[in-house]
Amino acid sequence: MKKILLVDDDEDFAETLNFYLTQKGYLVNTANSSKEAFNKLKSEIPDVILLDIMLPDINGIEMCKELKADSDLSSIPVIMVTAKRKRKYIEDSMKTGADGYIPKPFNLPRLIERIEELTSNPQQKPKQEIK
Repeated sequence: MKKILLVDDDEDFAETLNFYLTQKGYLVNTANSSKEAFNKLKSEIPDVILLDIMLPDINGIEMCKELKADSDLSSIPVIMVTAKRKRKYIEDSMKTGADGYIPKPFNLPRLIERIEELTSNPQQKPKQEIK
């Protein structure tokens, strides 16, 4: 069973996405801040991280940058899942090492497809923007 860390401070969104992903056979752990996410990463490494940009402490782009700079965490694929649609956010996310960018609202089957692409063959993680 593939593990996902969902980092989003919108509790309703996180609960809904958690339910959907769980129904699809994933083991989902949620965090509502980057601090909580980093604490959870100390005890369990997920197969992929779904990361919002707008968080109550540091933003998701900064968190992604920290993840990719940490040798123990840098190989974890990160998909930005956010309401931010401006090109600047997409570019900044990809520059920090994000492996995908999905603006909310999004197509749930396409999210599953991208998770599978990133977790089925971790050696080949093509960076791509997802619309």
